[in-house]
Amino acid sequence: MFEKTLVPVASGERPGELSKIGFILKSLGSGSVCLFHVNEAASFFRGSDLSWLGPLAQALEDAGLSVETKTGNGHIASAIAEAALMEGADAVYMKAKRRWHLETMFLGSVSRDLLRLSDVPVFVHKLRPRLPDEEDRLGREDLIVLYATDFDAASVRPLPSVMEFQGARCHVLHVRGRMADPATERRRKEAVDRELHAVEEDLRPYFGWVTSEQRIGNPGAEVLRVSEQVSADIIVLGRKTPAFFSVPMGDTAERVVNESKASIFLVPHPGTPDGS
Repeated sequence: MFEKTLVPVASGERPGELSKIGFILKSLGSGSVCLFHVNEAASFFRGSDLSWLGPLAQALEDAGLSVETKTGNGHIASAIAEAALMEGADAVYMKAKRRWHLETMFLGSVSRDLLRLSDVPVFVHKLRPRLPDEEDRLGREDLIVLYATDFDAASVRPLPSVMEFQGARCHVLHVRGRMADPATERRRKEAVDRELHAVEEDLRPYFGWVTSEQRIGNPGAEVLRVSEQVSADIIVLGRKTPAFFSVPMGDTAERVVNESKASIFLVPHPGTPDGS
């Protein structure tokens, strides 16, 4: 899943921060990194000396990763999405806004655009999991993964990616509406319990700890609520095929990726926006 990871960087990045990111990527199974910088057309630094990329690459190499550096031009998110495809990346790693505040978890514009545009999975690193210090390395067993599923094509698609977090702890969540009468509600609850049990059985060989639950309510609100209750480090979601650019990820995914304190691993629908 993270075997080759594209890591976008901007001028001003600190090698110490890249070193911590390197340890995170190693813990997620990454072996190589493409360090990617976009020269913006209006940037004062366009075409300037890019020797500052060297220390960043060295920091990742010191973390045990193979590193290559690439540059691109134009709209940042579009250039990153294109580079991820061209370089054969398994995923893109993005940090959320540099100035993290507890009162707002909303993403920066580049992260939001990339989540809409990317044809490869995107890992947006937010408050959790915390970047480890050198003496405090993060292991798979330290991670709690929340897998939100509707049992539809978009939410079943990320299941192989969920399995790639093997060794962590996993909680499976399904959120639904209430049925019209008690008898129908009981049957629906039993049917969802069976589907959740089947997902648990699929995941159990990969995780030492797997639990599941169903909830009734607004999907976005419940995913965020459960994420806080279980202290999830990573929420795995599928991105629906966009019908309109204004809602490119689906209402639930749009809300979760913006408001969650946990990191997001978003798996896109393969192919073009029209589903071809």
